Order: sequence, then structure tokens, then C-alpha cells
Amino acid sequence: MHGLIITNQELGHNKYKVKRFNEEFFKLGVSLDVLKNDGSLAIIKNNSIEFSFPKYDFVIYLDKDIYLAKELEKNGYRLFNRADFIKLCDDKMLTNIACSNAGIKMPKTIGGPLFYSNEIKEENLTFLDKVISELGLPLILKRVYGSLGEGVHLIHSKEELIKVYSEYCRQPLQFQEYIPTSYGRSIRVLVMDEEVVGAFVRYNADDFRSNFGNTATSKKLENCGRYYDFASKIAKLLKIEYAGIDLLFGEDEEPILCEINSNAFFEEFEKVTGINVAEKFAKMVISKVGK
Repeated sequence: MHGLIITNQELGHNKYKVKRFNEEFFKLGVSLDVLKNDGSLAIIKNNSIEFSFPKYDFVIYLDKDIYLAKELEKNGYRLFNRADFIKLCDDKMLTNIACSNAGIKMPKTIGGPLFYSNEIKEENLTFLDKVISELGLPLILKRVYGSLGEGVHLIHSKEELIKVYSEYCRQPLQFQEYIPTSYGRSIRVLVMDEEVVGAFVRYNADDFRSNFGNTATSKKLENCGRYYDFASKIAKLLKIEYAGIDLLFGEDEEPILCEINSNAFFEEFEKVTGINVAEKFAKMVISKVGK
């Protein structure tokens, strides 16, 4: 069996994952090649999709380029994760929509209207009054696409909301209820093949975003029963093969869904929990591809 890892152009945080996957797949007799998605991997030519690399048995897809993922699947490649699931997680509004009407507690959420004009008029800002009326202040404004806490803003006033919205209004946005009981802390639950693998708690004393900057710390989650049950419900609802589910702490430490990361980094997770994520992932992939 011969697999391919596709990363984005800046390998960055994926270096650890690539290293660990190579180690654990090698132990199981499976070789992996690594390619960066530099724009040269696929072309639609003569009415067909052509690739610049030979056929592989499976692809570990560590990028968020949905177009290349779809091209690979169109030509019969088995991706981990699948293109539709990557898109579902990468778009935070789609994540909230997918988990709604299923008894999964989430912050109150409003999707931002798309904005196309070059000039922002007063009439384009009136809906912000409804956002404040519904969510209260402070509230959270998020760019729909983003990771590592970037593009997430804690808004304290209407003036601040107008300023930040005016900066990002030409991008997909969402507005969310602020959960003060979760300031600077969250839970990362790792799930694989619809089952919970483990979890840890992240803390940040200097920022409301627990995963932002260099001041975040983490430790293994204790008394994890209800958080495991909550994450397991999401994993089964979305038929998750691999993801990190991020939870907030509500009143009485009640779990609240924050977001889902389809390409969850696991270096910190392995260090904190002692769980061999790469080995479990390799065994899952081999079992699914071999069927």
C-alpha cells in the first residue's frame, strides 16, 4: 500500500503531523510520499482531470483547497478527510447549520449578510442594531474562515462593532453570543472514526481566545464524561473520521460547541495525553482503504 500526503505551500504546523504519520505508517508496512499543493498538481485538460503524480492508494489531505480535493475525489481517490467534510468545518456557519436541530448546544449565532459594494452606507449598518439586540454586548464577531484564533474579535460597543464590521464586511462573517464563563479556556476533544480518542483543556490568561498566541497552556481533561458524550454525539451526527471538536464552558461547566477542525494538529495532544494519535490514524486509514 502506498499513500500520499498533500500539504499546503507553507508546511508550518503540519511538519509534526507529516513526521509522525511517516513513522507510524512505516511501522505498518505502508510508505508515504509528500507533495505541497503549489498549484501544479492538477489540471483540467482535454475535458478531463489530469494529475502531475502517479496513482496512490489513498490521500491524507492536509490542505483546505476544496477544488483540488474535489478533483482528486472525482478521479477516485479516497481522501482523509473527505472534501465535503473539510468544507463543512472550514466554514464555521456551515458547521453551526449542520449541528442545528440536533440537540447540540451552541452559542446564539447570526450569519453576516454578504456585501459587494465599494462603499458602505448607513443603511448597510442598520442590521447591526438587530445583532446587538439579539446577542447583547459584548459579542463575538468571527470571520467564517480562519484558524488559531485569528479573525475572532470580542466586541464591546456598537462603535467597535461598526469599525470591525466595516473592515471585514466583504468576507463571510458570523456574529455569536459571548460565553463569559469560557473566557480564555476551552476543551479540545479529538475524535476518530466517530469515536472519542481523548481531550485536553486549553488556557490563556492573557486573551479570551484559549488557542491564540504564545501564552496558551494545556493539561489533560479530568472528569471528562459529559464532554465525551457531547463530542461523541457530534461525531456520530457528522460521521466524523478525524477532527478536533472545540468546546466552550457554559454555566455549571456545561459543554457548548465552539467549532470543529477537520485538520486538527495533534502535537500538543500527544504530549499532554500520552495517546498515540498518529498510530490510531494510520490503523484507521489502512482498515478503511483495505476494505
